[in-house]
Amino acid sequence: MSDWSLDIKAMSWVEHTCEEVDFIVDALCLRGDERVLDLACGFGRHALELARRGYSVVGVDVTPAYIADARSTAGQENLPVEFLQADVRSVAFEDEFDVVLNMADGAIGYFETDKENLKLFDVIGRALCVGGKHLMGVCSAAHARKHFPKRHWEAGQRSLSLADLQWNADTSRMIYQSHVLRFGETLEPIADDFPPTDAVGTRLYTLKELEDILHERGLEILAAYGGYDVAIPASEDHLMQVVCSQKKRNVQYK
Repeated sequence: MSDWSLDIKAMSWVEHTCEEVDFIVDALCLRGDERVLDLACGFGRHALELARRGYSVVGVDVTPAYIADARSTAGQENLPVEFLQADVRSVAFEDEFDVVLNMADGAIGYFETDKENLKLFDVIGRALCVGGKHLMGVCSAAHARKHFPKRHWEAGQRSLSLADLQWNADTSRMIYQSHVLRFGETLEPIADDFPPTDAVGTRLYTLKELEDILHERGLEILAAYGGYDVAIPASEDHLMQVVCSQKKRNVQYK
């Protein structure tokens, strides 16, 4: 994905952070004393909120500006969270975490080849203790195949966000384009072909593909939802699939 700036803090979906953390706690049945790894944490919105609730958290992101901003917030609030600036494929944790998160894609599918994308799943499998749980919020390939191309607006308290979603069936990649209008700004005409946020696209997976990938790394899916709501099961009618899994066994990695 491209190196987005801290302008993303104004996007409407950022306002849902507390509700998403509520969902994480409930869906994974967390006690409050778990050690959490937040991969591709961005500017730390989930990691910081979990730390505010007493969890011990490590956040990892490749973008220096995000990590600097997250560290600044953590320092101002004296929160028990560590932020590492690194490529998520390169971190080498072994059986250290009770929970691993990949929120808002969490870099899943962001890399140019399937081989590189699978390295992130290796990191997830290695980092978790046996019995530990993983949660990812990713877009659904099944939904993309059925409903793309499409555009949709999302309204928040501070801005409107327009997403343009295209589908490359040959590569199973979503091409994402975005436009953010902050309230109070003048609305300029939006071209039909405004530049893509990410020209390579994001590799999307079906739930069955995710099940197989996780199984190979010792994880089994516990539940899958069509968003951050336990009352909505994952299906091709929902763009988001939130997948909860648990590490059942250690495996040997090549």
